[in-house]
Amino acid sequence: MSDKQIRERTAEEKMNAGSAWMSAASILSRVLGVIYIIPWMAWMGEPQVANEANALFNIGYKWYAIFIAIAIAGVPGAISKQIANYNARGEYWTARRLFKSGLILMAISGVVSAALLWILAPQLASNTPARSLDYAVTVIRSLVPALAIIPILSILRGFFQGHQDMKPSAISQILEQLFRVIYMLVAVYIIRMTLNGSMVNAVAQSTFAAFIGAVVAIGSLGYYFIKNRSEYQIPANHVDTISVSTWSLLKEIIKVAIPFIIAGAAIEVSQLIDTNTFIPIMERVSDLSHSALINEYAVFSANANKLVTVVISLAIAISSVSIPVLSSTYTNELTHQVRKSRQEWPETIALVTHNIQLFAIVMLPSALGMAAVARPLYTMIYPYDPSGTWFLQLSSIMAIAMGLFNVLVNNMQAMDYQKDAILGMVIGMVAKLALQYPLLALFGTSGAMISSIIGFGLMSVYYLIRIRVILNFPYGQLLQKLRTIILSAIIMAVVAYIAHWAVRLAIPDPNKIGSLISVAIVGIIGAWTYLLLGLRYQFLDLVLGNKAVMLRRLLGVTTYDEKYARR
Repeated sequence: MSDKQIRERTAEEKMNAGSAWMSAASILSRVLGVIYIIPWMAWMGEPQVANEANALFNIGYKWYAIFIAIAIAGVPGAISKQIANYNARGEYWTARRLFKSGLILMAISGVVSAALLWILAPQLASNTPARSLDYAVTVIRSLVPALAIIPILSILRGFFQGHQDMKPSAISQILEQLFRVIYMLVAVYIIRMTLNGSMVNAVAQSTFAAFIGAVVAIGSLGYYFIKNRSEYQIPANHVDTISVSTWSLLKEIIKVAIPFIIAGAAIEVSQLIDTNTFIPIMERVSDLSHSALINEYAVFSANANKLVTVVISLAIAISSVSIPVLSSTYTNELTHQVRKSRQEWPETIALVTHNIQLFAIVMLPSALGMAAVARPLYTMIYPYDPSGTWFLQLSSIMAIAMGLFNVLVNNMQAMDYQKDAILGMVIGMVAKLALQYPLLALFGTSGAMISSIIGFGLMSVYYLIRIRVILNFPYGQLLQKLRTIILSAIIMAVVAYIAHWAVRLAIPDPNKIGSLISVAIVGIIGAWTYLLLGLRYQFLDLVLGNKAVMLRRLLGVTTYDEKYARR
C-alpha cells in the first residue's frame, strides 16, 4: 500500500470513528429530546394547552438559537479547524495560544449576549405566535443563564475536535441532554401535577434546563481533559517555526469564524422566518382563526420539527467531524503537493467523496424511514392531529435538504472558501424569504416547508458547483457510488410504507400504544431490509469495515459482484 493510500485510509478511519461517536451521541441525545415529550405534553394538560406550551417552548428556543449562533460566532468550528491546521504544520504552541485566546473571547461573548437577550426580550417576543407577550418574554429570559455559559462549552468541544478526539464531545453531549431532560421532567411534574402551577412557569423551567445540562457537560469535558492530559501535551523542547501575536490570533479567529456563524445559522434563520412571518401571512391568505394558526404553527414548526431534528443532527455530526480532518488533509496537499492535473487533490477528493457517502448512508434511510412511519410516530409522541402526518412527511424531505447543506457548507469552510459559504447561504435565505408569501398562499401551511426545501436545495446546488470548480471534482464517480445507496433507501422506504399499512390492519390507530408497536415493527422491518441491501451491494462496508464480511457470512448474504461473477 502506497503512502498516499495509507494517509487516505487513516483520514477516512478518523472520520469514520469520529462520525460514529458524534452520530451515536446525536442519536441518543435527540432520542432523549423526543421521548421526554410524551410525559411532558401529558403533564402540561389538555391537547390544546400542550400544543400551546410546545409552541411557546419553540418560540424561546428559536431566539435562543439565533443568539447562541451570534454569541459563539462560529468560533468553535473555527478553533477546531485552525487547531487541526496548525497541528498538521507542527505549530503546536500556536494552536494552544489560539485556543486560550478563543476561550477568553467566548467568555466575554457569552456574558454580553446574555445581557442583550434579557434586555431585548420584549422586542423579540412582539411578533411571535404567542397568546401573550409576557408569556414569550418570560420563556426567552429563562434561557439567559444558559446563553452565558454555552459559548465556553462550545469552544471546549472545539478543542477536543481540533485534536480529532470526538469521544469527550460525544459523551458531554449525551450527559448534557440527559441532565437537561431530567430537570425538565421533574420541574414540570412538580409545577403542573403537584402544585397545579401555570403552564408558562412550567415552560420557563423547561427552557432553563438548558443551563443545567450545560454545567454538567462542561464538568465532563474538564474530567476528560484532566484524565487524558498527556495526549494533549506539547512535545518537550518543541519550538514553533512561526511567531504570531495574540492580537493576530484573535483577528484570525474572527476572520475564520464569521463565515461559520453566517452559514451555520442558516437553519435557525429559516425557522425564524417561519416564526415571524407565518401568522401575519396566513391571516391574509387563509380563513383560519388566530388560535387555529397557533395550533398549525405548533404542529409543523414545534412538533414535527422536534422529531426531524433527530435526523438533521446526524448530518451535523458527520459534517462537524469532517472539518478538522478535511482541513488538515487539504492544508497538507496545498502545502506539499505540486498541482499539475485533475489528480492534484486526490486525498481531499477522497475525503469529500467519503463524507457525502456517509451522509447518504445515514441520512437517506433515516429521513425516508421517518416519512414512511410518520402517522404512528407523530401519534406516539403528540396528541393525534390529522395534519401532523403530512407535516412530518414533508419535514422529513426537508431534513435531507438541510442535512446536505450542512455537510457541503462545512466542506467549503474546511477548505477556506469562506466567501462561497456565505454567498450560498444568502442565496438560499433570499429564496426562502421571497417564496414564503406565494407558497403559503398556494399551499397553506405546507408552503413554509416547501420554501425551506427550495432554499436549502439551492444552497446545496451552489456548493456542489463550487466544489466541482475548486477540486475538479469527479461527480460521475460519486454518483456511481451513490446509486445503490439511493436505490436501497428508496426500496427500504417502500417496504416500510407497505409494512405500515399492513400493521394498521391489525393494530388500532391513532392510539399511543398501537402507534408504539407499529413504529417498532415497521422500524425493524425497514432496518433489516436496508441492512441486507447494504451488505449485498457492499456500501455498508464503508462504515462497518471487516464486520460487514462477518455479517455476510453469518446471514448468508451474497454480494452483487459475487452473484454476477458466478453467472
